[in-house]
Amino acid sequence: MWTTVALAAIASGASPNAVAQVTSDTTITIRATGSTLDFQPPRLSVKNGRRVTLRFINDGTLPHNVVLPRDAERIDALVSAAYGAGETGYVPLANTDDLLAHTPLASPGDTVEATFVVPPPGEYTYICLVPGHATSMFGTLRSLR
Repeated sequence: MWTTVALAAIASGASPNAVAQVTSDTTITIRATGSTLDFQPPRLSVKNGRRVTLRFINDGTLPHNVVLPRDAERIDALVSAAYGAGETGYVPLANTDDLLAHTPLASPGDTVEATFVVPPPGEYTYICLVPGHATSMFGTLRSLR
């Protein structure tokens, strides 16, 4: 079973001591810009089994998170559960078994990170679970052999 290895939030100007240190094989960066509800880039490819740090930079005008479900069949349930998860940054922590990775909520100007092990080969959808965002704010992580 693949699990999230670590989760760290880096708030603008945060002390380095406030960040969990986890060694990763590579770092991938996803951004949000302006008031659009989309991720840049919309597609990423990473070799399976690698420990990856996902860095989300919110250069947009709205808060966002990045959530990587185990499979697309779990997305609708996660979107519904997110409406009741405002206190946890719209990440339904009761559903963590359905998640490969998730970042904390990133306010405009913030950068947050999540470190995880890339799952077996296939395509995985990453989404923003802030209410109303998931219908257009998603992308694809392609896990390669």
